[in-house]
Amino acid sequence: MNKKVNFFILTFVSIFIIGCQSDEVVFEEPAELLKIQSIVEIDNSWSKNIFSNPSAGKNNIVLDDQGTYTFSSEGLVSLFSNDGSLDWEVDLGIDLSSGVGKDFGSLFVTSIDGEVFSLNSNNGNINWISSVEGESLSVPSSNGDIVAVQTTNGKITALNLKDGKFRWEYISVLPSLSLRGTSSPVFDDSALYVGFANGNLAMIEPRSGVVQWEVPVTISKGASEIERIIDVDSKPKISTGIAFATSYQGDVSAINVRTGRVIWRNSFSSTKDIFEFERNIFVVDEESEVQAFSGLTGISLWKTSDYRLRNLTSPVKVENYLVVGDFEGYLHFINIENGKPEGRYRASRSGIIELQSYKNSLVSLDLSGRLTYLEVK
Repeated sequence: MNKKVNFFILTFVSIFIIGCQSDEVVFEEPAELLKIQSIVEIDNSWSKNIFSNPSAGKNNIVLDDQGTYTFSSEGLVSLFSNDGSLDWEVDLGIDLSSGVGKDFGSLFVTSIDGEVFSLNSNNGNINWISSVEGESLSVPSSNGDIVAVQTTNGKITALNLKDGKFRWEYISVLPSLSLRGTSSPVFDDSALYVGFANGNLAMIEPRSGVVQWEVPVTISKGASEIERIIDVDSKPKISTGIAFATSYQGDVSAINVRTGRVIWRNSFSSTKDIFEFERNIFVVDEESEVQAFSGLTGISLWKTSDYRLRNLTSPVKVENYLVVGDFEGYLHFINIENGKPEGRYRASRSGIIELQSYKNSLVSLDLSGRLTYLEVK
């Protein structure tokens, strides 16, 4: 039977085991923030409380021209305009586990029991309700024909975008122990890419569900079950014919999408999503160190340990800054070219769990459910 373990519990257990082996439990403190001269001008436009408890899965928000799309574990799906007013809100009457995904005029949210909801992004009206087999903790996505949903039992299920009817499913081989979470499916051109708990990345033909290739992002070398956990929980990034993916306790890899051949692979452990810009990739590792790699060669361009163990979010980009949020509610603005800190702003008194950017706007979401809309000048 596959066992799912929480990432933070696993981290604590790993530290405890290491401490026991040395007859002393040693806990490293998060890095203290160095004083910097912030050159970033930020306007805090508005903030709202959108939930009382975070969901069990991905707490994704969407920011675009229409506004900010949010959801709550209590079943509310909402659209806030860019001035902070509530455009619409829908109560689905069920506990939601992950969301929000937005593609082709539709929003997607899921429940722990495998229910998938498609809503009209203009008004929140329900297009359809479908179900998949298994617990859904990642955000569904669509290519305009199907909606792809991954569940914790190792299945990727395709539903018809128009009516939610079943199209096909693919089942990966699960390890005996894995993290509690799944990677969100990604479409690019005419293919679907999915990372799995066994450490593999698969490219699937979306109309038929036929797997074109499935290759290891990393290869497990651990001696114990815990050491052999190599989940691909982060969202893969596809750019200019290369698929980038990273795994927990494994590697960050670049894979040729035509052949499935690994172009380069570097030792790296992460559950955070990859950001790509101008053929370089930017990643946050499990110890919250931020690193930039050349997407073509895998050569490290820069690395910063300034935010070590500060539980950073996945990175986003605003202007020429890479932005991450931390466990104390700070947003850090990092020069994307050299990794130097150039700005800091405290958006919350609670830990930031999600960031999204659009043009020069930023939206942060914290553990208490506080949504904050910022303009970077």
